[in-house]
Amino acid sequence: MPDFADCSIVMLAHNGCEFTGYSLNSILAAAVPPRQMIVVNNGSTDNTQEVVDSFAPRFMQAGVDFVSWTNQENLGCSLARNQAWEKTTAKYVLFMDNDTVVCTRNWLELLVAEIEAEPKLGVLGPKLVYPFVPHPIQCAGVGISPRGRIRFRGRGRERHDPKYARRETVPALISACWIKRRELFKELGGLDELFHPVQYEDLDFCMRVNQAGYYCAYTPTVEIYHFEGKTTASSGQSGYWRNIMAQSAKFRKRWKHVITALPDDGEDYHWLADHELGLSTELDLSMVG
Repeated sequence: MPDFADCSIVMLAHNGCEFTGYSLNSILAAAVPPRQMIVVNNGSTDNTQEVVDSFAPRFMQAGVDFVSWTNQENLGCSLARNQAWEKTTAKYVLFMDNDTVVCTRNWLELLVAEIEAEPKLGVLGPKLVYPFVPHPIQCAGVGISPRGRIRFRGRGRERHDPKYARRETVPALISACWIKRRELFKELGGLDELFHPVQYEDLDFCMRVNQAGYYCAYTPTVEIYHFEGKTTASSGQSGYWRNIMAQSAKFRKRWKHVITALPDDGEDYHWLADHELGLSTELDLSMVG
């Protein structure tokens, strides 16, 4: 077993300090640490900085190159992640939202090994599951309809649904947790700030990855808990949906020529409301494997 995974983890934190604590603690508790951990306090107004500072010595004691800084204002997802991406040193870069928590103990070894084995695999994403019992699927890759509608594959389905128990090539992945090749930053130019402050910058990047001759894939061998929406909750529900609509329009306009040629997968693109997901209030962040 390697001492470190050849991976730089980039985590943005805009408030939600409780979730940041869960996430950082889970990374340290996993089987193998990353070679580098970058945490950006992106204009938080809560106790995020104190939480990050408390974890710095723990990562350094584990031998991890721990890098952090504070942006005095929220620079948005694309700009802040691009700034961090430029400072990464490992062969692979993993974006991780601060409301995600490691579930599969040897997650980094599995993700690095899978992307290492396939030179044309540009972006790889794990199975995201809700942290509440019985842990239904939150996202198993992203489907895109010929009309530009977005579907989180498997959202609300049973955690071990056989349909989502196999690795698949997918049009896109959400960046709550994904791993990619560091050199893609120079080749493709990072995340596009057209989608400031957040939403659809990750889907846009995946489309650019596909156009450049790489592909995106979902793997069920790694599971990650995802609270969903905690990283973008500061705008409130109405602001959240207005922003999604605006960013969706930009995405569909840019990629219309590609989207309209996509096959109709015959799936239901209805977005389940929270009450339709069957989530309990029992939080369980147990690590497995």
